[in-house]
Amino acid sequence: MSLWRMEWARSLRKRENYAFLLTWVITLVLLGGIGQALPIAADYTNISATLITVLGLLLPLFILLTTALHWGQERESKRLNLLSTFTYPKWKFIFIRFSSFLVTQVLVLLLAFLIASLVVGQSFTTWIILFAYATGLTIYATALGTLLGLLGRKRIRAMLLAFLTWVVFVLLWPTILVTIISWLPYGIQVNGMIASLFVNGFDLMRIWASTSVSSPDIFGSVYLQLLTWMNQPVGSVVVWATLLATSGLLLWLASKMAWRKTS
Repeated sequence: MSLWRMEWARSLRKRENYAFLLTWVITLVLLGGIGQALPIAADYTNISATLITVLGLLLPLFILLTTALHWGQERESKRLNLLSTFTYPKWKFIFIRFSSFLVTQVLVLLLAFLIASLVVGQSFTTWIILFAYATGLTIYATALGTLLGLLGRKRIRAMLLAFLTWVVFVLLWPTILVTIISWLPYGIQVNGMIASLFVNGFDLMRIWASTSVSSPDIFGSVYLQLLTWMNQPVGSVVVWATLLATSGLLLWLASKMAWRKTS
């Protein structure tokens, strides 16, 4: 516990966390204010969809780059080689770093959402879903960034890997997914599309947030019946269990990578 407190205190001292806080406050307030200035727009299309889109684009990028840069720097400075001389388990050290960074970022997001909720008129339920969406993105991006940073071994490589992963998993994912699904037989394309949601944690959280804030019919009549379960309690349990299990797998792979390289 003392080591975790030391890592958390170290995380709180980093200036970029407060820059993130200012960035998210400005983003949420600005987008929410612009949305409220358009009275002809519906509640979902006016504010919620915009926030889901912007958070889904920017938050993974910031978290991936920050986490990968941190672990790349740890590799480059040979600090992990020094830590390998201690009997402290590597997986526990990585989890402590992961959890302390995650707690800091969640607190930053919570404060930003609280400030934005005082200015932007949205229901309490919508704010809770948006905050849960941002938290899920942060969990997955932190675990993935940890693995990428350890794979990169140097800061520049880690940043390039993180940026390339963001481009593929966020920017190009819909195009890649549609292209791959089009190769499947027509009768299983819909099932293939649904199954592919559990491959990419970013896309899984985006679909969950969209169906929870509005309704599954925004994706079309073909997917209406298949996505109805997602905005129900059992759907939320399945989505979050998948996200946590995938993040845990990424951290396990990261611990194996660190052990192999530093032993």
